[in-house]
Amino acid sequence: MEAQIKIRARLQTLNCSVAAFAALAAPPMVIRKLSQQQLNQVVNGRVDLDEKEVIEFLSVIDTMQYLQETIKPKLPINWNDPLLVRDVLVHTYKERLDHEDPIVPRSWFVRLSRLNFLQGFRLNNTVIETMNYDQAAAFTDPGLADRCVRRLRDFDITARAELLTAPRRKSMITTSLEEIGFQPESAVVQES
Repeated sequence: MEAQIKIRARLQTLNCSVAAFAALAAPPMVIRKLSQQQLNQVVNGRVDLDEKEVIEFLSVIDTMQYLQETIKPKLPINWNDPLLVRDVLVHTYKERLDHEDPIVPRSWFVRLSRLNFLQGFRLNNTVIETMNYDQAAAFTDPGLADRCVRRLRDFDITARAELLTAPRRKSMITTSLEEIGFQPESAVVQES
């Protein structure tokens, strides 16, 4: 309910109607486009959004606010005419996203077999495999990928690190083995 109030208040600050925002908040900025009626129900607190959708809508509003503040000369933007501002909004949204969360073109993946990659590691010492490398754990640090392979080999699991061209957002890159389910190395040493 708090998120709906935040969305409504920020739209009022921008002098943007719910109908106009429904037209503006569409892919590629959000995964799922909501109709004007659906968004009205959300803003009025009748329907709840999941956390991911709230973050997406607030991100669009952040971009609208950013545009409003950076435009020179300082003039109010007519957000109620979505056909005029949508293209600029989408372009600015993509630019901000690429600046805040850049795309890493090549990453290290842990290949478990000819078809499968490592996605994660369960507490019962079994791997979570995936055939789709888009869902697999990706590393920018080859040393971390090699450490992952060594840890898997400790459990008699065949694996090898492989560098692939597979664009990923930096926020989706694995930065520690604990992120994908491995216990910290200090805990493994104590158990031995």
